[in-house]
Amino acid sequence: LDASDIVADLGCGTGYFTIPISSIVNKVYGSDIQQEMLDYLTQKIQKQNITNIELLLSKDVNQIPLQSESVTALLSVMTLHEFQDKNQMIKEIYRVLKPGGKAMVIDFKKEATVPGPPVSIRVSQQQAIDLFTKEKMNLGDSQDLKSHYLLVFQK
Repeated sequence: LDASDIVADLGCGTGYFTIPISSIVNKVYGSDIQQEMLDYLTQKIQKQNITNIELLLSKDVNQIPLQSESVTALLSVMTLHEFQDKNQMIKEIYRVLKPGGKAMVIDFKKEATVPGPPVSIRVSQQQAIDLFTKEKMNLGDSQDLKSHYLLVFQK
C-alpha cells in the first residue's frame, strides 16, 4: 500500500487495521454491519484527528456500500467466514475494485484453533482461493500464518 491507494476495510470493527492503514494511504473506507462499531470507531478517529477515514454502515449484508471501481485495495480480515452469501460478496469485492486492484484476505484456517469461530463455518484456504478465482480474481501472494492464512488477489 502507498499514498495513492484508496482502501476499503470490510468489517472494520473497532478500527484495528483501519486506523494504522489511514496513515499510509490516501483514503480508507471502513464499512461494518454494526452501527455500534462505527460509533466507537468514530470516537477514536475524532480523538486522533484523522481526516481520511470515511465510515459506512453496510445495510445489506450481501452488498458493499461503495461505487463500482472505487478502491485500489480491499482488506477483508476475519470476515470471509462471516459472509452469508460468499459468492455474492466476492462479486461485490470484484465490483468495487479498480482494474488491477488487490483484495487482501486474512481468515482462520479450517482447523481447531483458539480463539476463533467454530471450524464448521470456517473457509479453508483452498476454498477461499476457489471462490475468488471463480470470479476472475488472480491469486498473487499467499502466506501461511499460525492459525490464519493471508491471500492476495488481483482484479
